[in-house]
Amino acid sequence: MSGNDVRGRAPLSLVAQEPDLHFYRQRAEERGGPVLVLGAANGRVPWSLAGHGFAAVGVDSSEVMIRSAEERRAEESAEVSSRVQFIASDMRALRLTERFPLVLAPQHAMGVMATRDDLDAFLATVCHHLAPGGTFIYDVLNPPREAIIRDDDDPRSPLEPRRPLFARHLRERKAPGGTSPIRRLKLRHFAPEELDEALATCGLTLHERYGRFDGKPFDLQDSRQIGVATL
Repeated sequence: MSGNDVRGRAPLSLVAQEPDLHFYRQRAEERGGPVLVLGAANGRVPWSLAGHGFAAVGVDSSEVMIRSAEERRAEESAEVSSRVQFIASDMRALRLTERFPLVLAPQHAMGVMATRDDLDAFLATVCHHLAPGGTFIYDVLNPPREAIIRDDDDPRSPLEPRRPLFARHLRERKAPGGTSPIRRLKLRHFAPEELDEALATCGLTLHERYGRFDGKPFDLQDSRQIGVATL
């Protein structure tokens, strides 16, 4: 039986046990706040940070997901709620005046960047919002080695991972000419080499890369990449 509620969220009592949230909280303790979360989805990461005393701004391109994140205010104290702000915006074009010592792209948020140009625009957003000496941390799925040489248009391609937190995206608009309100959201993997090049192009230096949130060093067989970069 799942411990999540009907919205797919973990009970507040279990949040601290989730390894990614623990990882992000540790980094926030090292770098300080406020924290910018790009790809906030249902607000899981920003709310966790706020619950541990950090101001957080959560951004997502989906208005549906932002509304879902805002629903949690009814469950939180006024003190915790005051630390969290949510913004619905195209993450490629976001330009706030505030700068942040820590910018996060959790839960495969960069996977919605369909092209290299999209990825470059996303990373430009990261660089714009990083304070001097700031840190950028991303979590993306690592493509299987055989997937790198396969045709992305092949319907059998394994390049579309499940991401439950993006389920509500599927109901936002129907496919052109279709009758169903459900559309397919294609998520993308990034090879380590591609990310290295994109980060360097934007002036970001990758210092650490892990295969798990417990600090395991990354290798090509890992299912995910967790990168820590600075400007």
